[in-house]
Amino acid sequence: MDNKIVLSLYKNSRNAVIGNLFVRDGKERVLATTHPATIAASIFAMEGCTLVFKSEKGEAEFTFPIKTEDLVALASLLSNQDQADFMSGFATFSRFDFLHPLPFDDQADLHLRTAIFHMDEALVRIAPLSPAPKGFKKELRNRNRYVYFPYC
Repeated sequence: MDNKIVLSLYKNSRNAVIGNLFVRDGKERVLATTHPATIAASIFAMEGCTLVFKSEKGEAEFTFPIKTEDLVALASLLSNQDQADFMSGFATFSRFDFLHPLPFDDQADLHLRTAIFHMDEALVRIAPLSPAPKGFKKELRNRNRYVYFPYC
């Protein structure tokens, strides 16, 4: 992908950590949400191979999915346990194949579809080939409570 993917974190008014995803060297906002799996699904949909993580402590470029050996460097950029929890989840979810989830995983497809629903079509390189499952619109309404950008 030609666009540099940039991830940063911020806290909302209730002190929940929000993942803030940008492209085009951090100039165009793609998605902001409280769920690290939806952020990972968004990068997966863009076929992202690398991302820059920016924080108050600095920035570094990482492969996507996040490699185990990069976790120490990633942790050094975090300020508190809430950020560590979010990024731990993100690192785990970055390894998911959202198109071909494990048989017991009933959430991966929903995270991918939620991410794609909110993304600019021009950024999407990977999308489900099958129609949305029954009840997706209701599930999307529930998940939209945790999506901060675009505003739902």
